[in-house]
Amino acid sequence: MTRTLSEFHYSTHIIDAGSLRSEEALHDELAFKLGLPNGYERNWESLLDCLSSISDPLDNQCQHWEFRTGKRMVLCFHGFGSEPADPQLLLALAQVIAGANDELEQGSEGIRIWLDFTTEEQKR
Repeated sequence: MTRTLSEFHYSTHIIDAGSLRSEEALHDELAFKLGLPNGYERNWESLLDCLSSISDPLDNQCQHWEFRTGKRMVLCFHGFGSEPADPQLLLALAQVIAGANDELEQGSEGIRIWLDFTTEEQKR
């Protein structure tokens, strides 16, 4: 299998934007797509702990993340706008991502998490 340069620098996780209607659905989707541990408590603090761990290859709690210095994790929400998203849920998610990035910035690995929202449905 040939890998492109972008595959080494970005790890994109496609997430159904419909999960942005409830906190429970969002945590379930993130747990599945990121390969979060069985002990993931499906709350914002636990999500912050898991996302903040990706800069440490020994302590990484996201099974579907391959550690590489300078890599970006992209959480891409497909179909955004086709389903009504809870604005409070979006704000809480953005705050967790910002908090994780603050913690990741403490290390010198250059690893960051990005959010991407697209109105297009995922092609099957």
